[in-house]
Amino acid sequence: MPTSKRLLRSLALTAAALGALTLTACGTQNAGAARGAAEPAAAAAVTASPSPRMLSGKELERHPDPVVRAEALAVRLANTCAPGTAMELPPLPEVANVAETVPGTPPAAEPPTPAEPPASAGVPADLPPDLPPPGPEAPVSLDEVPLTDVDRCVADAHADRIRAAFATAPDGEAALRKTLTGLDYLPETVHRMPGDALTVRIDLRELSPGDSLALEVTATGTGVRVDAFGAPTADTPEITQIRREQDA
Repeated sequence: MPTSKRLLRSLALTAAALGALTLTACGTQNAGAARGAAEPAAAAAVTASPSPRMLSGKELERHPDPVVRAEALAVRLANTCAPGTAMELPPLPEVANVAETVPGTPPAAEPPTPAEPPASAGVPADLPPDLPPPGPEAPVSLDEVPLTDVDRCVADAHADRIRAAFATAPDGEAALRKTLTGLDYLPETVHRMPGDALTVRIDLRELSPGDSLALEVTATGTGVRVDAFGAPTADTPEITQIRREQDA
């Protein structure tokens, strides 16, 4: 089963950024420990950069950054369903804010100022006579798509942990969202569905092996019901607009 390009890209960026932070923190700690030693020993301690031990997704789920926890959860569930599907992440330094600038990191370059367009830039160029005029854009598909076997397995794991967190029915949308946030689902991925029923959809397309996983969580009299479905990624339509087969 090929690994999701979105998941790999997201994890690779996180791994690169966190790896840089870890190595910087290691150098700082080594320098502090060697202050009372001879100067050559201190220099050696600072310049030594040990390779960080890779941590499993389960270990990183305790990190204070919610984005890291969400990605770590995706790593653990994907690798539980299909070992080796998602890469592991490096360990994290003990910093209050992982988004702060790493000491010694050059500031990001400002984007170049765009050149002034020529006076004729606003005038559409005539199409060559041998080319047909552009046709209408294809409509964005809003129909749900099948889930891969790995995504179905991951969906079942998500559903089990969500149902287990609701021993009773949630007391309104705020309570539902608070519990889901506590389960490491990012607030921006949880979307309220229109209608009288208390239903939200969790958009997990960015973090699923097959790029299409979404969950529908509906409050019931005794807890919640969790249904998984596949959401198309072409043009990334809004998760609330996807048409479920059961609604057809």
